[in-house]
Amino acid sequence: MELLVLEHHPTTGVCRFGDVLDGRREMVPWRAVDVTAGDVQLPRSFDEVAGLVVMGGPQSVTEAHPWLEGELDLLRRAVDADLPVFGVCLGAQLLAVATGGTVTTRPVPEIAFVPQRHTPVGGDDDLAAGWPAGAATFIWHGDEITVLPPDAVPLLEGPEQVTAWRVGSAFATQAHPEVDTEQIARWVELDDLDQQLAAAGTDAEALLAEAARRERFVLAAGLSLFGRFVDGPVRRRVTGSNR
Repeated sequence: MELLVLEHHPTTGVCRFGDVLDGRREMVPWRAVDVTAGDVQLPRSFDEVAGLVVMGGPQSVTEAHPWLEGELDLLRRAVDADLPVFGVCLGAQLLAVATGGTVTTRPVPEIAFVPQRHTPVGGDDDLAAGWPAGAATFIWHGDEITVLPPDAVPLLEGPEQVTAWRVGSAFATQAHPEVDTEQIARWVELDDLDQQLAAAGTDAEALLAEAARRERFVLAAGLSLFGRFVDGPVRRRVTGSNR
């Protein structure tokens, strides 16, 4: 079995999640898949798939993309098959749409380090329970999930919205627990995202300075969260263990 990392843009790949995945290669190998490539073959069967990690991207789920329906179908089938799935930002929005939720474009993009707290049930979730109460995570999004899927369970929330939720075997977060300052610096240079910075009234230099100050703490919480996904549901699927 292998863990598949679904990517949508060269600058929004696995980033520091790679540290977690590389440290567990003996348990489960992983492979990145560019979903947007014209010749990509998405799995029809999950017999040899340990789980899916669905990364972010500058694209919008509200727009037409040649790869969109194929990925939505894959995610829908994965949840139906009880396959472990971890969705990040665009990945969370794709999961929402695939399972009956609604995504719309925000009036103003949100680009900030946002403290998260548990919902009333979030403290009992295998992944979300370990999140340090009030710890900040990095959020950068122009779209947002305005209606969660019918069976979704909110787990973490910020001042404005639910930031993490679960639907069946899938865990989704609007945040970017995988990024470091170097990754954010790459995004600042992208033309499309530079326009979002301007729309949000965010100063790029100030953002990068804040990212550098916060990086050690933000990554500690984010990578621990992702590590619980790999060490929990993914490990159980690979080993067949119930523990």
